[in-house]
Amino acid sequence: MILPNKIEPIEPNYHEDDAISLLERWYDEWSNDEDWWSGGNTWDLNIFAYDDENPNDYTINVYGLVKHDDDELLHIDTSNEIDFFELKL
Repeated sequence: MILPNKIEPIEPNYHEDDAISLLERWYDEWSNDEDWWSGGNTWDLNIFAYDDENPNDYTINVYGLVKHDDDELLHIDTSNEIDFFELKL
């Protein structure tokens, strides 16, 4: 039996202004992509164009990160939603 790795949540240092700043800075990139990811050191932001009929409608989810005990990499924890926005451009 293989036991799962220990997964340790990382305390997010997220503030709404951080996401807004990231959205402003990378607008040209994410506004031309259906599913764009970026983030900070302790959180990730996913921007998704959710409606084919309204391509300027976006869902923005902010997720916490986790660290597995067997590596140095951080992983997105989509079960840990920190914030949620909807944009209509």
